[in-house]
This record gives sequence, C-alpha cells and structure tokens, in this order.
Amino acid sequence: MVIRTAAVPPFYKNGFVVSCENTREGIVIDPGDEVEDLIAAAAADSVVVKGILLTHAHLDHVTGVARAKREFGVDVWLHEADEFLYKGVVEQGLLFGLKVERQPPIDRHYEVDQPFRFGEYVVDILHTPGHCPGGVCLAVGRVTFTVLTE
Repeated sequence: MVIRTAAVPPFYKNGFVVSCENTREGIVIDPGDEVEDLIAAAAADSVVVKGILLTHAHLDHVTGVARAKREFGVDVWLHEADEFLYKGVVEQGLLFGLKVERQPPIDRHYEVDQPFRFGEYVVDILHTPGHCPGGVCLAVGRVTFTVLTE
C-alpha cells in the first residue's frame, strides 16, 4: 500500500491518497483545502482513483470534494448520518469567517457490511459516531483512517 498525505492552512488536517502498489488503483480520503496536493500526488504516482471516501463531513474534511470530483470523476461516499453537515458546509465556513463553496451531492452512502474495493485492497467501513453522528473509520489492511487523523 502506498499512502500520500497532505496538509495545508488554515486547519492543517490530513488528506490522503491511498493506492495499491501493484495495480495503481486508489482512493482519496477527506479532500479538504489540500486537494491540489492530493491531485498532484495521485498524478505523480499514476494512481487511477476509484472513489472519494469521507470519514465525516466537518468542513476541513470536505472543502476539496468538488475539485477532486471534477478531477477524478468518481463517486463521493459518506455516512448518511453526516449528510446534514455536508449540505451545511457553506454555513460551517461562515462560523470560521471562511468563504466555502457548496460541494456536489453525495453519490453513495456507506452501508453495513459493504466494503469498498480498490486494487488488491478492501476498505472496511466502521461506523464510529461520537466526533459527529456519521463518523466512520476506514480500515485498509492494517491501517485505519479515522475521523481524527490530524
């Protein structure tokens, strides 16, 4: 597994490109303001992105979804319980004095016992509410991406 990480101001939270070292298929996790770095990392590693997976819908984890979707043309996944946060991203931005663009609609909601597959890897989706109602952990092999990956 190849993991590329990026973080930029103002929140310095991590976004990820995770790819299969053999097939070059991969996923983008939580594209926020660092989305251009994630796009560049995917291009540098010749990754064919198969999905945009969100651990939750706080604004720092979703502000780059629209740009990532335009670049990769793949489905965006989110737990249904966080849909209200995702739809309110513009309002979340206002709380921080930031202008945030409205993001595209969610394409798919995670379902119980429905893993996501890319390359030779399986992403197990574990609903972990607490930080927010729709928080999930994304378990890929022996690595788990959580709602608090900063």
